[in-house]
Amino acid sequence: MSRAERSIFKYVPSRLPHREDEINYLVKMLNIILDSPGASSQRILITGETGTGKTATARKVGDTLEKIAESKGLALRYAHVNCRTVGGKFGLAQAITQQAAPKLPTRGYGLTEMLHSLWDYLNERDILLILTLDEIDYYIRTTGEDIVYELTRLTDGVTGVPQRINFMFIARNHSFIEAMRPETLSRFRPQERIEFPPYKEDQLKDIIVDRVAEAFIEDAVSEEITDFIARNAATYGHGDARYAISLLYVAGMIADREESRFVLPEHVREAQGRTDPRLRDEDIALRPDEEKYILLSLARCLKKEKEAVFILLTQLETMYKTVCEEYETKPVGRVLLHALLKNLQILGIVNIDEKFRVELPYVKAEVLEKFLVDLQSGSRQYA
Repeated sequence: MSRAERSIFKYVPSRLPHREDEINYLVKMLNIILDSPGASSQRILITGETGTGKTATARKVGDTLEKIAESKGLALRYAHVNCRTVGGKFGLAQAITQQAAPKLPTRGYGLTEMLHSLWDYLNERDILLILTLDEIDYYIRTTGEDIVYELTRLTDGVTGVPQRINFMFIARNHSFIEAMRPETLSRFRPQERIEFPPYKEDQLKDIIVDRVAEAFIEDAVSEEITDFIARNAATYGHGDARYAISLLYVAGMIADREESRFVLPEHVREAQGRTDPRLRDEDIALRPDEEKYILLSLARCLKKEKEAVFILLTQLETMYKTVCEEYETKPVGRVLLHALLKNLQILGIVNIDEKFRVELPYVKAEVLEKFLVDLQSGSRQYA
């Protein structure tokens, strides 16, 4: 069997759970340009933190409206430009033109000439355009608002012809609007603002489950693993779906590397350490010996229970006594042990759930064990 045939992946899916309402609402808002083509120019502002589905939603809306337009015999084009990836005003104008009118030459034109050529191109061919300017807040803060003024003036500055350009603006928040000049704001001001909140843990789990069902072979990712990833993404990724999907993908790649048919907790811990490292060597090295022995016990429990995300306190206590015996030190009592665990949780090194089970969120148990053993043997020295 080839390496590819052993992979736990199938293919990359394209569904967007928990943004169906936003998609339907935006399609309804923009459908007016198909019901009354050219009657008005729509402007919508979408805000939300990274990983809340803004870009994917806008693209889905554009794709849906293109299909509706085709069914009605109308020419509608969707163009999506990430403003962070273009260089300056001319670069943005060029990127817009290349997406909206691929056959239109962009060399030899100035900024205003290029935008007017785009307008003429759309008007002569009876094409409606939905233009999404993603990360518009970043662009305006770093480059200025002149091109936004020019773009919106294309629509507002002409009379007696159809309004062909419609806008979706995507930003992290709407504070950038406050810095706009009055003349730009009067043209830019959106008719609708939609804010995308961060995903909650249960929503992140649904997104992960959906990706697992479409992208992984059957039974490769257990419910315990999807819970683990969703919890980490909600806690450490602040509800960022990209963060969750990245953890899932990297954990899957690690499982493939190890030729495992299943994504295991150790794969997720390694993925967490790779994509969002939060522990430094000194964070562990400078802890008191009592806490190090607890962490070593936890690491060994998790190594032994390969499919476990959490370890019962009773299991940890048993291993802890064994570790203390190995290092010829007297174990602390149960009350102090629990207090030390709570302190490690406050520091973000471990997590304790409502059932008093202990978890190692984002460092591989095998790696932590080796680090602690080396540390106690004196092969690592910290001041």
